[in-house]
Amino acid sequence: MIAPSGSVPFTTFLYNRHIELGAYMGTYSGWWMPIYYTSAIKEHQAVRENSGIFDLSHMGQFFVEGPKAMEWLNGILTNDLSLLKDSESQYHLILSESGGIIDDLILYRIGSSSYLLVVNACASEKDYSLLHGYLPFGDVSLIDNRRKWGCIAIQGPTSWNVLKEVFSLDPIPKHTIKKIIFEKEFLYIAATGYTGEDGAELFFPGKIARQLWDHLLEAGKPYGLLPCGLASRNILRLEASLPLNGVDLREDKTPWEAGLSKAVSLSKPYSFPGKAALVLLKDSFQTLLVAFVACEEASPQPKTGSPIFFQGQKCGEVTSGIWSPSLGRTIGMGYVHKSYALIGNKIEIEIRNKLYPFEIRKKPLYKRPTIHR
Repeated sequence: MIAPSGSVPFTTFLYNRHIELGAYMGTYSGWWMPIYYTSAIKEHQAVRENSGIFDLSHMGQFFVEGPKAMEWLNGILTNDLSLLKDSESQYHLILSESGGIIDDLILYRIGSSSYLLVVNACASEKDYSLLHGYLPFGDVSLIDNRRKWGCIAIQGPTSWNVLKEVFSLDPIPKHTIKKIIFEKEFLYIAATGYTGEDGAELFFPGKIARQLWDHLLEAGKPYGLLPCGLASRNILRLEASLPLNGVDLREDKTPWEAGLSKAVSLSKPYSFPGKAALVLLKDSFQTLLVAFVACEEASPQPKTGSPIFFQGQKCGEVTSGIWSPSLGRTIGMGYVHKSYALIGNKIEIEIRNKLYPFEIRKKPLYKRPTIHR
């Protein structure tokens, strides 16, 4: 993979460790990142059956503090922060004035006047500029911890076994965050992730990154923990039908089209960027982001932009596509005219000048089976 022209990719705190472990490195959103260590399929399998560890230090981390922090954020982000209690998390969007999606993010309420925002690497610079531009004088501070703090995720059914070995910590409730101590340094552990599996994300000062990574890897050996790269993470998130900003989520698409109404509160008494546009567009949008599965095992992987057809008529285009080990065939997501975006509809996707049959399916495409005892 090649770095963007004219730029020098950033390196995470674990860059040298990845090299030592034999990772194949590539650039993603301006960062050198591990793409895979052994293979994307093997690492995918580790997360689905045991657990995998990911370096996610390219993600942007902003702390927002001050007595007016909640009110200020509620006037910028789409969801309603007033519903949150201490230690809870919430999914949000940052929109343009026209209602297009600039970024999606997870917000953690550390306390009544302290919040952590974890944003996507590809949009972090734009996010920071936008947030900084709205800063009031005195009542709110915006602390930019990009390239200062790191993030490690552990995902999979044995994740909490590994975490308990290192932190002597029982699982915390999903979508919550907790402050803990490691080697005399404080960090945060959150029961969140991007794979469709149980697990946690750790946010910490960069100086302890290598020590923390190695402790987790060593503790995870009995539980099948493997280091994983972005290639397996992309498969996992697509199986869980989780959209990727900059690919499935874009500024030319609104939350209504992306199926993310859950992240938007039009009833809260705060006017955020794009709110007025969303009110006008709520009943007039034309496309929907759908998930699809190949009807034939041999169907190749569609590329971003591949045209989608319904009964011979072009009705949309692919945003993401990948071969799914869990389903044994190609899967993906794309925007389809809402008239045809019905569960069970048969569509065709043009791949290498040939049409292949696919079926629109309910999201998520993969969910861990429930075990009845």
